[in-house]
Amino acid sequence: MDEPRSERSVRIVGSYGVQIGDHNTQTNVFAPDRSLVPPPDAVVPPAGTHNLPAPAAVFVGRDLEALDQLLSRGHGAIGQVVHGLGGIGKTELAIHYARRYAHRYTFVWWITADTPERVTLGLADLTTRLHPMPNLAQATTWAIGWLQSHPGWLLVLDNVEDPADVGDLFGALHGRGHILVTTRRDLGDARWARLSLATLHLGVLDRAASVQLLTRLTRRTDEAAFQLLAADLGDLPLALEQAAAYITQHQVTPADYRALLARHPARMYDAAGEGGNQDRTVRRVWTVTMNAVAARSTLAARLLRVLAYLAPEELPDDVLVPLADEPLDVSEALALLASYSMVTRASGSVSVHRLVQAITRTADTTDLAPRSAEPPVVEQALRLIRDALPGDVWRDVAGWPRWNLLLPHINAIVAHLPPEHRTSDLPYVLDLTGAYLQVQGQLVQGTAYLADALVRYEAHLGADHPDVVASRNNLATAYESLGRLGDAIPLYEQSLDTSERLFGDDDPTTLVVRNNLASAYRSAGRVAASVALFEQVVDRNEQLRGEEHPDTLTSRNNLAYGYRSMGRVADAIPLFERNLRDRERILGPKHPDTLTSRGNLAGAYEAIGRLAEAISLYERAATERRDVLGSEHPHTLAAASNLACVYLSAGEADRALAVLEDNHVQRERVSGPDHPDTIACRNNLANAYLAKGRLGDALALYEQNAERCPQVLGAEHPYSLTARNNLAYAYRSIGRIDEAVAMFERNLADRRRVLDAAHPDTLTARNNLASAYRLAGRIDEAAAMFEDVLADRRRLLGDEHPDTLVSATNLGSAYRALGRVDDAIATLEQNSDRCRRVLGPAHPATLTCLNNLALGYAWADRRDDAVALLLQTRSDGEERWGVDHPLTAMATANLAAIRPA
Repeated sequence: MDEPRSERSVRIVGSYGVQIGDHNTQTNVFAPDRSLVPPPDAVVPPAGTHNLPAPAAVFVGRDLEALDQLLSRGHGAIGQVVHGLGGIGKTELAIHYARRYAHRYTFVWWITADTPERVTLGLADLTTRLHPMPNLAQATTWAIGWLQSHPGWLLVLDNVEDPADVGDLFGALHGRGHILVTTRRDLGDARWARLSLATLHLGVLDRAASVQLLTRLTRRTDEAAFQLLAADLGDLPLALEQAAAYITQHQVTPADYRALLARHPARMYDAAGEGGNQDRTVRRVWTVTMNAVAARSTLAARLLRVLAYLAPEELPDDVLVPLADEPLDVSEALALLASYSMVTRASGSVSVHRLVQAITRTADTTDLAPRSAEPPVVEQALRLIRDALPGDVWRDVAGWPRWNLLLPHINAIVAHLPPEHRTSDLPYVLDLTGAYLQVQGQLVQGTAYLADALVRYEAHLGADHPDVVASRNNLATAYESLGRLGDAIPLYEQSLDTSERLFGDDDPTTLVVRNNLASAYRSAGRVAASVALFEQVVDRNEQLRGEEHPDTLTSRNNLAYGYRSMGRVADAIPLFERNLRDRERILGPKHPDTLTSRGNLAGAYEAIGRLAEAISLYERAATERRDVLGSEHPHTLAAASNLACVYLSAGEADRALAVLEDNHVQRERVSGPDHPDTIACRNNLANAYLAKGRLGDALALYEQNAERCPQVLGAEHPYSLTARNNLAYAYRSIGRIDEAVAMFERNLADRRRVLDAAHPDTLTARNNLASAYRLAGRIDEAAAMFEDVLADRRRLLGDEHPDTLVSATNLGSAYRALGRVDDAIATLEQNSDRCRRVLGPAHPATLTCLNNLALGYAWADRRDDAVALLLQTRSDGEERWGVDHPLTAMATANLAAIRPA
């Protein structure tokens, strides 16, 4: 005989149903339609595809054959590390090697890899070359998939700072191609050997090679003079190239150049891991070159100083245009810098060597053009980046690739500015960057930016400035997205208090913050307080803006969602229905807000068992989102996931599974494997596998989520807690009861600590633990816990909330297991009447309660009552769900047990 269904694994649906129209954070993301992205293994690049930098015209003193022999040893993913001082020629060696032996490889790709972020951007650029797409996580994941599915490539990772930055990439690509790493850092062979990499130390050129390099670059033959100059320059290739460029540009002799060096004595150049004679020599060389540049163009000198505070990564030329009256002036100044080898230009972008930047930053004012009338250079750089940012990170999907280009430069500026820096430009940039990272699913990193923005805003503007109120609201929203409600709610409350005091109760900012606080209260289980605030927002919007204003419609949607969270579905549904009608009339049937309303109404119908209507609405919403937004838009994927979940509720597990498997593949490709939306989809797919009896497949996905969620989102994020709950449920389903009990106990303790004892999710955790106790034979403990949960749900949610009705069924079943048959029947009879009235006669919760009531009658020797009830239950189940539905099968099995053939 079947036991009642307890609250099972918790599904996570798309997070787009509730619209929160806040000040700087927005919920709806609209993007142009994009064609489907092909799977990585289906894309074959044209022969000879590469992105290698241009090689130096003269290359001497390096043994490419020796490097080739080292790199070609063995099979599979062979790696070689070339390390040495900045400017020693590591990059040039890698470029010439890759170009000479490119014919051996199916594909050659170059990545500047001095930070993990730039590795990510380099992989995204690989994808862009093979199949353009705007989403950073999507492009990165696709690139790794391409490298995994295509052998015979060469990947160059230039200027790696730490083996840990590329360790995961090596693990993912093992056995597929060749990897060549350059790095300034000599960390010893052991750390690189862990990645199966041999090391090659690159020293300065020998004197003969230095003289040969100078001779060929300058096209002069003065071996004696070049011998002396090479000694002055320490045989450092970069210094030799710089000197040759200066000699050629100004038509001076090597002796004249040495005299200029003598008049600019060496200065200490202090940079981690770089101190040495070569550094000081390069510093002298570049000081001479900088003065020459400044003498010819003050704009070029200014550009170089600004570039010194940005990243060495490529920067779009147009970012620098505001520094001159005409774009052509900037182009000519950059051309001058390039002629001295101070910058590198390529297809509308400019990059600068790190040592050039460092020396420029430490140069005395006498070394460059006068600067007394200019603001601090780093502030100029910051303002340029601020003005170059795409404005709307939520809707301007086309601007996302530009964000990817600017991220390294934002990080560089932040690193160069002191903590006490006081302007509004920096927090503005940090705030927008945090929002962009959140849109990309990088919640932890985005929150860190937003927290930094608030600290700087408050220090510069004070606690009551409108920008500070907005920043505080945005950080609170980020904390809420991380599940850190204890951090989010006080910030919302502070923002609301400040906004009411400064702007008044009816100001748009006040209404936005009040709306967001209401949302956080709902997430924290404070549903009554949440609904009270939502009602205030709706009332004020209707009075101030009218009943048809978009803000009014959004606030009404959120109020309806609040009613649903309270279990007041009878109040929620008319409001959802009204909102849908209004939006269809005012905005049109396919406006994104209208589609949101249609999905929310479908969810409300699903909650009360009107599954046929819910399915119809979800199917329409999924089709229209795909038509309007494109097949890979996050909202389209969320609509498909919600449709699959209602299929699952309706017992159509095959249809649900087909949708979710496809959805999961697309989520991983579009957003990456660790994006919260992908995690949610993976959870729902596991639920579908569980419903189909594919326990091994379900368990694998539950375990993956339980492992990855704490690492990506934090151990206390709601998804992390849900993932552990669902893994415990999976263990219970396959008979690993002791493990399930232990995990449910831990989950309950975590939810009590993170939320509170009365939070709905905590009550769910208590209910699930009670069910596990019952299966473990701990019936007394289970019944006592079911009694407590039912009492709390009645007090907090009311007698007729769906969760309360499920609790009553579970308690009645526990009473029967304890032999308290009269208590079981009384509890289940009362509950069955409420289920029929609130949810309808064929709702899954109603049928489950009736099955258990029939079993109670059978135990009380009321066999005729039991048979009659099971016949009716089976009939209702067949009519609504079909013969093969689990609920119908439950009634059939129980009927056979009570009335044997």
